Amino acid sequence: MKKALAWLMAAVMAAALLTGCGGGAGGPQSGDAQAALANFTYDPSKPSWQQDTSPIELEWFVAYDWEDLNFDPENNTFDEYVYTNTGVTIKFTIGSQEKLSVLMATDSLPDIVTYDAASSERLSMEDSGLLLPLDELAEKYAPDMQVPEAQKKWYANEKDGHWYALVGYFYDLEDTYARGGYVESHNMNFARKDIMEQLGIDPASMTTKEGFIAALQKVKDEGVTYNGQTVIPFIGDEVEYLAEQFGMDRESPDGRLLNPKRQPEYLEALLFLNEIYSKGLTTDEIFTMDTTLRRQLVSSGAVFAGTRQNYLNGKDTLFYADQDALMVGVGLMTGDSGREAIISPSPTGGWAATMISANCKNPQRAAALLSFMTQPEISLSFYYGGIDGYDIVDGQAVIKPEREAERTADTTAFNAKYRSNVQDLVCDFVWVKAYEPTDSLDALGQDLIAYTEKWVNGHIFDDKIFTDTAPEAGSDLAAISAQINAYWGQQFPMIVMAQTPEEATRLYNDTIAQMDSMGMVELDAYQDERFQANKEKMGLEFAWPRNQ
Repeated sequence: MKKALAWLMAAVMAAALLTGCGGGAGGPQSGDAQAALANFTYDPSKPSWQQDTSPIELEWFVAYDWEDLNFDPENNTFDEYVYTNTGVTIKFTIGSQEKLSVLMATDSLPDIVTYDAASSERLSMEDSGLLLPLDELAEKYAPDMQVPEAQKKWYANEKDGHWYALVGYFYDLEDTYARGGYVESHNMNFARKDIMEQLGIDPASMTTKEGFIAALQKVKDEGVTYNGQTVIPFIGDEVEYLAEQFGMDRESPDGRLLNPKRQPEYLEALLFLNEIYSKGLTTDEIFTMDTTLRRQLVSSGAVFAGTRQNYLNGKDTLFYADQDALMVGVGLMTGDSGREAIISPSPTGGWAATMISANCKNPQRAAALLSFMTQPEISLSFYYGGIDGYDIVDGQAVIKPEREAERTADTTAFNAKYRSNVQDLVCDFVWVKAYEPTDSLDALGQDLIAYTEKWVNGHIFDDKIFTDTAPEAGSDLAAISAQINAYWGQQFPMIVMAQTPEEATRLYNDTIAQMDSMGMVELDAYQDERFQANKEKMGLEFAWPRNQ
């Protein structure tokens, strides 16, 4: 009933909210478009986007209200490149997830739509007939669309088997390595190189729990300051990443999905954080600080060490202000079991999904446009100086000096002239990594490369098989999951701040028991069902490297 009322309300609100999307893309194809498609014959001597370059406007809705997109061929060289090569003018409309729901409820989706790949909205659009199958469109109109077969397989609709969504930042491990790319991880430990040298701390000593804490203790005992600030020895609250470092498994030997919170390494990670907290090696603000404060602390040099790369955003700003103040990767810690760490990569399932609506006025032109967007040049130019802004030298993308000078002089003006965020939405990051100019990277970039080669390559798992297990939005289990997550958020600080390890352990056990009473057992069973389906889809008996 609640779902029905929500959709009804969405329909009632549509007239007020559809400003900017209009009905131009919705509705049947125009007579001219129908005639063109009826007479269309693919010419293999030309790329798909040059089969028809007559002027056409396609409407593209992006359901990220923070996004900034404006098609401007006169002032933006990428937009000019798109128009010159395809004949397409893009009319972007930016909106929220709520506005997307309205468009869905009123069958008013425009030509092209972008939203989260791992969302119930994407599945609803597929299952409700609101989208055109990309596999069929690509076969007929855009056979040069460059998308890994693994992406098509992973995002194939469970009901009809069709592939609908072009997903940016998708990684298939085999495809990635075959193309010369690599997969990163955010599960990394960092520490300030200058402070380690100042205090005689060996980075290798920080690969044990005892050595890591000893290094933090030394920073505290010495009262290290930087630019007049007392340096905080450690910030971080990523229990799951620490549990991975300590050897946690995510699949049982008989192939069942394991709940991380139930694993002994998870408790081990909590007790590790409890020890850091009880010794005064961190700050109470770890439980409340937002991204802005955390970045401010890191970029100002007020932090010695931390876990999770994206948790330490700001280390680049610090480095560019003071190249001696480099936060370097210090490796992964070994846990009590002594088992090898298997860590999460950057999400292999990708980010934004771009789809062609069933209302699309000209599916051939839309498919050809998306095929154009999958070409390596589109992703490379976003990162390496814009269209015609780089050269390939010995397999590396090297930004032309004049473009680098422009970017350095005024990054905002450079981005406005040479880049479009639509490139980011559809980016195939494997190309970016395959052509990365490693020979010219600064010390910050070289450290990340070295860390990845030593601590990430060969130590990661394909996380999309494990993460696409959430219950359907609006279901009873989704409500239970939200309640459990909220309760855990309440209990987590209490466990970390416990007076003794024994008290922390008791609180942890009580918390698990309470979450079980709230429905975690049923939630675990559902997620295991989804996990088994994911393995079946990928033709796997086991998904965990230690089981394979």
